Parts: sequence; structure tokens; C-alpha cells
Amino acid sequence: MSADSAGPGPSPAPDTSSLQAPGTSSPPPGLILPAGSRFHHLGFACRSLEEGQAGLRALGYAAAGAPFTDTDQGVSGVFVEGPGPRVELLAPLGEGRVLEPWLRGGSRLYHLAYEVTDFEAALAAAAAAGGRQTSAPAPAAAFAGRRIAFFMLPVRLLIELIEPGAA
Repeated sequence: MSADSAGPGPSPAPDTSSLQAPGTSSPPPGLILPAGSRFHHLGFACRSLEEGQAGLRALGYAAAGAPFTDTDQGVSGVFVEGPGPRVELLAPLGEGRVLEPWLRGGSRLYHLAYEVTDFEAALAAAAAAGGRQTSAPAPAAAFAGRRIAFFMLPVRLLIELIEPGAA
């Protein structure tokens, strides 16, 4: 992947078209992801990208592109790929606080990310399903300025919704 690309592409996913509300791309009540949405990556928090990459190297993971910096979110990151799901390693920038609760608590798994086909519908569905929006939609360096938003679901799972790329 080149440094100017929009992050690794989505993972193949099963057809979810039967899960959409009739005549729309919106999910039916109770579901968050619009039809055609795909799992994109697992987000892992780490103190440094080097530390995170070293830990996954033994499992066959390697960088899938150049590291990125997102000053708005206070993180640096890199995508790594290997025999399992794609992983986004994220480390705090300076006094960045976004990752601190996870790192302080000893947790590495930070979020599950989905590239959604209808960003606005996914935002509304996540809120309707009881998700608490933890960050407003904002452009992300990892995705060439496409918007992302985070929601904490009632089951205490943080998800990232990624705006679809240009077709």
C-alpha cells in the first residue's frame, strides 16, 4: 500500500442485503450496519507502534503501509496484516488521552471497525440501538480524510464506523 492510499481495503464479508429495511440501504430496527457493510479491522492500543509491531511479528504480521499521524485524534498508527484479521495499531501522540483508559487498564483491544455503505444511516442506527457516541464524525488521516465515528455499545464494545470510499 502506498503512503497516500486510504488504508487497507475492507475484508470480504457475507451478503447482508437480506438484512436491510425494504426499499432502503438502512438496517432494520435493532441492527446497526447497513446492507453491504464490511468488517475492516481490529483496533489495538499500544504505547508505541514499534512495541505493537514487535508483538505481532511472531504471529506473521507485517506493516501493510506507511505509519500515519492523526493529530486531531492524538494518535499515530499503522495497519498490519498477517494470517488473521487486519489490525490497526494505535499509539498516543504526546499527551494524547484517547487511548489512556485502555492502556492504563491493561487492555489492548480497542475497537472493532466497519466500513459502512451508508454512514448517516449507520450513525442513526447505532444511536437507536443504545450506542453512546464517543466522538463526533471527523475526517481521519488513516482513511484519506473519510469520516469516522465511534460508539460505545450497551455491551461495552467500542465500534468505529468508517465512511465509504469513492466508488
